[in-house]
Amino acid sequence: MAGKIKYMTKKEMTSVFLWQNGLLILLGIGIIFISTGILNWLGQLSFGWIGVLYGLILGLGLGSLNVWLDRLLPERMTDDGGLNQLIFRNRKLLDIFLLCCLIGVAEELVFRGIIQFYFGFWASVILFVLVHFRYLNKVYLLFNVIITSIIIAGLFQFSNQNLIAVIIFHIVFNFIGALDMRNRYQNEGGVARG
Repeated sequence: MAGKIKYMTKKEMTSVFLWQNGLLILLGIGIIFISTGILNWLGQLSFGWIGVLYGLILGLGLGSLNVWLDRLLPERMTDDGGLNQLIFRNRKLLDIFLLCCLIGVAEELVFRGIIQFYFGFWASVILFVLVHFRYLNKVYLLFNVIITSIIIAGLFQFSNQNLIAVIIFHIVFNFIGALDMRNRYQNEGGVARG
């Protein structure tokens, strides 16, 4: 799969992301309808502004720390096989923001709004890590996704199951990293640091 990804166009990659995250959203909504009904489920979640503020601040702080570590560490530790370069190089700012929004909404709806809500903290953490399987063969990237997943699951618990808080965190965290990658790849002629 990794070999095929390198030959995908930006349009093909965007299509894959839209389909993947669209299917995650539909799967999540389907599970909600089957299990409890969407109105009952929504009534049990929190949407308070304090949790949203925590998500924003935590997303900015950890997103910035992640960028700093990514620049500090050697490329062999942070390279995901060129997928991020393919996704973010030469992409418009609005496209990056919309992709981050789609990913944040889809993943948090499923992993926190459904899996953590019904099956608990560790189920959401473990499944989130497994879905990001492309990081499993890189120690730093695996550690990063484990810690990030624990932080997001903790924020969901701490904010009294505030789904908007974790969505905001995920969007901000991804957007900061995506902007940094876009800038690095463009400033270096489209080649990852080396």
